[in-house]
Amino acid sequence: MKETPPIRQRFNKVADMTMHEAVTNKRVEGAIERMNDRFAKCEPALAQSRYRDLLTRQGSSPELRPSYAQGDSSNRMWKAAKQMVRYEHLHRLNKIRNVGERIIGRRRDEMGR
Repeated sequence: MKETPPIRQRFNKVADMTMHEAVTNKRVEGAIERMNDRFAKCEPALAQSRYRDLLTRQGSSPELRPSYAQGDSSNRMWKAAKQMVRYEHLHRLNKIRNVGERIIGRRRDEMGR
């Protein structure tokens, strides 16, 4: 059985959309694009805020660190703060996609993503 290329499958899915589905998809794409732009501007401030939260929760007392430990715990917490901020952003984007798919009446697995 011959499989169709992925580009043709995607084109056929878009061609089979109703006007309501196309408008909803366009609005979801626009919302995601605006969220990504806003996140790019706010990411440093969000990461800094999350880092401060991690410091207040975990603290950074050097006497608790063993003598053989290498590396700075603040560097580890800074990386964790950045990762947490990115995860929260992706979670928000997934919420937007899910709402758009519910408006259309489709589930994510039906859309082939």
